Amino acid sequence: MTRRAPPLLRGWRPRLTLAALAVLTLLTLMTLALTFSRLNNVANLASVSITGWTYSEFTRQTAETRLLVSQGARPADLAVPLAILQSKAVIVTGEPLTGELPPTPRRALLRAAQAVQDLTPDALRTPAGQATLAAVMDGALEGYTGAVATLGLKRSRIASDLRAAEWALGILAVLLAVMSAVAVRQLLTGTLHALKTEVARSEEAEAARAQLERAAAELRAAETNLQRERDFALQVMGAMGEGLYVTGPDDRFEYVNPTLARTLGRSAAELVGQPVGAPLSGAPLSGAVGAERVTAELPLPLPDGRVMPTLLTRVPRGGGGSISVITDLTDIKQAEARLRNLYEVTTDPDDDLPGTLERLLRVGREAFRGAQGAYVRWNAHGPFVQASVGDVPDPAGLLRCGEQARQVGGACRSDDALAVPVMAGGDLHGALVFHRAPGAPPFGRPDEDFANLIGQWLEQAAERLRAHELLRVSEERNMAIIRSSLDAIITTDRWGVISEFNPAAESIFGFTREQARGQVMADLIVPPHLRAGHVAGLERLRGGGATRIAGKRLELTACRADGEEFPVELSVVPLPTTPVMYAGFVRDITERRAAEERLRERTTQLNSVFNVSPDGFVTFSQAGVIVDVNPAFLDLTGTTHADLLGLREQPFEALLARICDPLRAGGELLHLSRPARRVLKRTTRAMETDSGRTLGRVMYFRDITHEAEISSMKSEFMSTAAHELRTPMTSIYGFAELLLTRQLDPDTTRDLLDTIYRQAGRLILLLTELLDLARIEARAGKDFVIARQDLAPLIRSAAQAFAPPGESGRLTLNLPLLPPVPVDGGKVHQALGNVISNAFKYAPGGEVRIDAAPDPAGTGCVLVTVTDSGIGMTREQAARAFERFYRADHSGSIPGTGLGLSLVQEIMNCHGGSVSLASEPGQGTAVTLRFPLSVHPPPD
Repeated sequence: MTRRAPPLLRGWRPRLTLAALAVLTLLTLMTLALTFSRLNNVANLASVSITGWTYSEFTRQTAETRLLVSQGARPADLAVPLAILQSKAVIVTGEPLTGELPPTPRRALLRAAQAVQDLTPDALRTPAGQATLAAVMDGALEGYTGAVATLGLKRSRIASDLRAAEWALGILAVLLAVMSAVAVRQLLTGTLHALKTEVARSEEAEAARAQLERAAAELRAAETNLQRERDFALQVMGAMGEGLYVTGPDDRFEYVNPTLARTLGRSAAELVGQPVGAPLSGAPLSGAVGAERVTAELPLPLPDGRVMPTLLTRVPRGGGGSISVITDLTDIKQAEARLRNLYEVTTDPDDDLPGTLERLLRVGREAFRGAQGAYVRWNAHGPFVQASVGDVPDPAGLLRCGEQARQVGGACRSDDALAVPVMAGGDLHGALVFHRAPGAPPFGRPDEDFANLIGQWLEQAAERLRAHELLRVSEERNMAIIRSSLDAIITTDRWGVISEFNPAAESIFGFTREQARGQVMADLIVPPHLRAGHVAGLERLRGGGATRIAGKRLELTACRADGEEFPVELSVVPLPTTPVMYAGFVRDITERRAAEERLRERTTQLNSVFNVSPDGFVTFSQAGVIVDVNPAFLDLTGTTHADLLGLREQPFEALLARICDPLRAGGELLHLSRPARRVLKRTTRAMETDSGRTLGRVMYFRDITHEAEISSMKSEFMSTAAHELRTPMTSIYGFAELLLTRQLDPDTTRDLLDTIYRQAGRLILLLTELLDLARIEARAGKDFVIARQDLAPLIRSAAQAFAPPGESGRLTLNLPLLPPVPVDGGKVHQALGNVISNAFKYAPGGEVRIDAAPDPAGTGCVLVTVTDSGIGMTREQAARAFERFYRADHSGSIPGTGLGLSLVQEIMNCHGGSVSLASEPGQGTAVTLRFPLSVHPPPD
């Protein structure tokens, strides 16, 4: 039985309406569900915003820690901020938003968080720790920036979804109810506004928090600096040697330093708070102070009744009161009195040393409060007292103290004795000694300084007497020197009239002293053609003008009594006399001139040899310093004079080591790696005079690069040739011996004979190539028959002769019309054959191509290139391809001697051409022969 629908659902229109209503209701419910889902995301976004705040907190804590480190905080002060920073790093890494960050900020943030965990307070004070903290700051900022960007993206997406839901609900609300649409719209609008308000409040709160923390940090730093400065000021004032006190506006003590408290005989605690006038009664040190600085000398009464001379310095304070400093002037006043007494003695014009000595001893006795004084000197019998003041109860003690000063070479001081040495002319003249009675105050440093001052005045008096004595001795010595001098000494007045003519002058010029005195020097010993200039020079000298002879050593020409002119060395100096006199020192340099000329010629010859020698020379002085280097050494080593001159041997060896091959350093052979690869042989010789005195050393560097290469090539050639000859000879000898000693079957015998034949052929080929190579090198191409001919027939002939039988199809020729070239046809055929046979051997089954054409670069040459598609060579193998006996293939599967390309190179060199090779592994090889169009004679 079929159920019938309710009456309201009967008919298609009610059913359609009901279905449409149901669909509309379902769409409305789905839209509402989607809207509530996005609203839930808005609620979740609030927690994500808190997460963003944790990133900013991590960044802020990092910045605060860097600020503490930059201010020089101690490790103890850094422990708590670092622990907070490490905890915030752990929180940041555990936030869900961290996994949603872009890859670059996320990695930077995680590295920063990990680096924070490895830091310690001590490490933060090191440069490495500070660099790590800077890197953490960069990573935290990058992570914070990524978090802000991610949050913004989330907000944008939620806002977009909410706007779509708003439109959908609005359309549905029109169908359902206008009031429902208005309510939903108001709800969505309020939600968006609340979201924006929450974001704005979070940002404002973060900014306010950061500003508050910065202000708090600055306040703490200011308080710390203020306390540090206050403590430092108190330490300085407490350690002052002068008295210091501070008063307030009421003229009462606010601070008294320990020095002033001890001077007044009271403690600082007792004085603080009292009026200044009470403890300083009788001294005009109290009272109001003006706006200016006050400095005055004032007497200060002491508790024991004495009055101490002082210097008062008062400075006003900004808030009222003053700061005063009291300096004790007792020692200064006593020193002034001592100096005044000493000055009165030293300004006495009396030069009598004993009298001056006695007065100075009295000054010392008064300055040292009645101490006994004595002046001790030494003679052959020992020390003795030359002068003394006061009763000397212990002269032996004074002598002992003076002896101690003599041994020490300076002042000697004890509690009851003081001794000062007195020097004259750099030698010990005597010693001032003062002795105090037992119980008297001990001698101090100021006493020693004053005794030194007395000694200096006494030294001046002794120096004056010594100077008079030296002057007298000097005059006698000068006259003896003049008479015994080997140089001519001639004295004249300002007009040139001779007043003194010593025996050496008589011998040199041939005039007697009696003949010369009173004569004008220009007329006596100056050659006629030079007299006018000599007279003019004297005129300039008398007029105060410049002259070229006064005070200088000149080489001039003089004249003997017989008229002979000869070279002399002249030096003229003015004498300190009134009127002025001149002394001329003349030396006959005839022999010296001749010796200098010989030395000059010898030096020129040696310099020429030194400069043009192809070998390097480096000369060292006796002190081991480089003094000269020849051009050949500079060219060999690529150095300059500036690099070498003045160097000692150790830096020079270090310089050589830098340009030598480090694997072959040391020994007499130097293997240079730059400026070019060379081998130098070093020899060191000592430079000695005929008497055996050593003047220095010379290093001789000979370039033996060619000899070393020849020796290396010879050794390599002998080794390789012996190996290449031994291999076929061993096979021939062994198989021949086998045939002679055993009876073999015909097939085996045939195989052995074939092997002997092949090895004999290889041996003959090797010897032929060696002989050809040796013949070409020995004759240098002089036996070549050079004739201008076409290369194309030579190329075709060589290709036909050296292509393997049955493999000519692998060969491609590209031979356009070529200009004739001057060549030896037989040698070119041999060179082309070697290259072509190599191409076929090393490219089994591959194509071989021969191209010939004029050089496109316009060098006037014809290029013949043989290209194969074979196994090719590496760059290192290609670089050694033209070496004798070198083979890139060491397997032995490809026959050859390793001499083919060497022979090709020699043939092309004798033609004035060249051969080059280009190859890549697995891509084949191209060998290019370059034939010049003009005739080039073979090198000698």
